[in-house]
Amino acid sequence: MEPSERGVAVVGDDRAAAIRDALAGLPYRSVERDAADAVVAVGDDALRDALVAASNAPVIPVGSRRLAVDPDDAEHRLRALLDSALRGEGDAPADRRERRDGVRRVAHPILTVDSGDEQTRRAAFDVALVTVEPARISEFAIDFVGGADEAFRADGVVVATPLGSDGYADAVGGPVVEPGGGLSVAPIAPFRTRTDTWVAADRLSVSVERETESVALVIDGEERAVVAPHRSIAIEAVDAVTLVTLAGAERARRSERL
Repeated sequence: MEPSERGVAVVGDDRAAAIRDALAGLPYRSVERDAADAVVAVGDDALRDALVAASNAPVIPVGSRRLAVDPDDAEHRLRALLDSALRGEGDAPADRRERRDGVRRVAHPILTVDSGDEQTRRAAFDVALVTVEPARISEFAIDFVGGADEAFRADGVVVATPLGSDGYADAVGGPVVEPGGGLSVAPIAPFRTRTDTWVAADRLSVSVERETESVALVIDGEERAVVAPHRSIAIEAVDAVTLVTLAGAERARRSERL
């Protein structure tokens, strides 16, 4: 397929207009996201929507999130980013990471969340169970895929993808995870001064072990349901979407921001 036949969608906030203008000078067609061979997602909301849709189109993230391209870099590096996104790598392994011509390709997992209410939800960044009333402690249990389980008292617990691991999970003390490294898991405001955090494999389950406090299921920052006590919430990495970014694109870690 000739470059001029490839369709590119630019979606997102107000900064997307400048990138659309830059795209007009390149040999690609501007199309809607559902018909795109590559998606340029500007801002976290657009990135979340593009990832959760889990199409086969590679995604170029633009914005402040870790691994995202700076908007100014995106405009003058757009040709290199799109050339890499549209190269057609075939079915690369899920943990494959490639750097070429200053451009990096990584596979990003999408989570499914099954809370037992006949709705399967999807997450791009993180899944949290949080007490509805602030600073109210409940008890949570985690069942990891290897058979180990953990229990602790806290305001909640967060499970994050590598891309989301430097967001809310990082703020509550969880590990920042590299692409392909697993899922970041951390208690939120634990009752004990010292508590563990974990890097999990591709699936785990979380449950609320006390009936005294209402607990909300929060997916990518949006409250989606109330969690019934003793009901297992199954979280699993399923689809993988290719992210295309600049090789040096990294947001400062917690230790560098303090």
